[in-house]
Parts: sequence; C-alpha cells; structure tokens
Amino acid sequence: MITKAHAPILLMAITFALPWYTGCDTGGIPVELRIDEFTMDLSVDDLVDDALAEFKALGVIPPETQYLPEFWPESLPAIKHSIVLTSPAEVVDLTPDPGSADADKYSDISKAEGVIARIDLNRLVVRIEASTLTMNLPELRLQLADQKDADPDDRLAWRTIGSIPGAGPGFVGDLEFAFVPGGESFLRSQMSDDLKEFAIRVRSKIEFDTDQNPRLPAGLAKVRLIVVATFFVDPIGAIDAI
Repeated sequence: MITKAHAPILLMAITFALPWYTGCDTGGIPVELRIDEFTMDLSVDDLVDDALAEFKALGVIPPETQYLPEFWPESLPAIKHSIVLTSPAEVVDLTPDPGSADADKYSDISKAEGVIARIDLNRLVVRIEASTLTMNLPELRLQLADQKDADPDDRLAWRTIGSIPGAGPGFVGDLEFAFVPGGESFLRSQMSDDLKEFAIRVRSKIEFDTDQNPRLPAGLAKVRLIVVATFFVDPIGAIDAI
C-alpha cells in the first residue's frame, strides 16, 4: 500500500520519469526485482527410509529388515518401483509487514502496490547448490500454490508451472527453466495480485530398478530458485493512489 510516508519518494521518481514515460510506449516505470533466497532440500535418503516400510508391506523383504542395503543382493527378488520426491514448501511473500525482517527486501514493490501495470519475467533459474546424490538427478517440476499455507497433500492446491531437465550424479550448477503452457501467466498473476504471497516446491519421481542398477539411490540435493522480474509501475496510477 502506498502511504503518505512513501509519497515524497514516489512522487520524486515519477516527476523525473514521467516525461520519458509519456514520450514512449514502455508500459510503466521499470523496477527490477531479484528473488534468490529460497532453497529447498530434496532428500533421497528420506525416501529410501519410506520405501523400506513399503517393501516390507509388499513382502519383497523380510519384516525384520532394519534398513535397505546399499547394493541390492542377488538373494532378494529384483524390484522395480517409483516414489515421488517432494521438497518442503517455501513461502514467498513480496509484501511483508512493515518492520518485519524481510520488509526492506521488497520495499520498492510494497510501495508500488496497486499501481503495477505489468510484470516481465526476465529469467528463472533453478540452481543445484550442493548434491550428494548417487544417482542421476531426474527431471524436476516446480509447483506453486496460491495459498502460502497450502496442504502439501492436497493435489488440487498445487499447480506445476514448469520443469528443469535432469543432470548427472553430484551435478552442481544452474539449470534453465522451461514453463509449461499457462505456467508463466500463473506465476505472474501470483506476483501481481494484492497479497503477492504464495508457496513453491519442487517435485520429482525416483525410479528403483535393481535389474538396471543394483545400487539404491541415496543422497541429498539442495535446490535454489532464482527469479529476476521487472515490475512496471503506472505513474498516473501512483499519483492517483497518493
């Protein structure tokens, strides 16, 4: 919300920018925003622990088994199984409460609330910051929920907006993101509504196939989301709001 405290700063910016703005079709005064502090952990070790109970229930391994072996023994029947791997959700709030720890990060966007003409997504990257995975990193899907406290088990609350390709074991680096149809529009709508808050997570599928690879998947990957966007502020709307 634009308050009286913001008015002098915003008016000064508009005063200098308005002649340039009215002389060309820009769609507003650009304010660039970089979001790069959200990290998510993908733990294959936790999945393997969960798979132990499943394999016991299926009768694949004896019920007294305490842990799955690193290498699948020939004495046990081969298995082919897939498990969905989901990171804990991260909450994105671009308009935090004044005085909160994150208030300064997005102050320019908070000041322009309600007068954003459009948003351009300049770049979206998923960075693998660290990885101890013993398997290929599978394709990852980025999912978004418009409620920041969305139930992680509510399939209808989460929407896949795009994906990144897989990579080799232990890969560290940036992977370019590809939107699915409608995914970019959905992300833009979440960044431009009144609340500007939502939840994000990454999701993938791990395949167990002991015939193809007797070594069971293990390790953890730390994933970082980086978004660079430009918010175009409508100067006429800003003056009206003030």
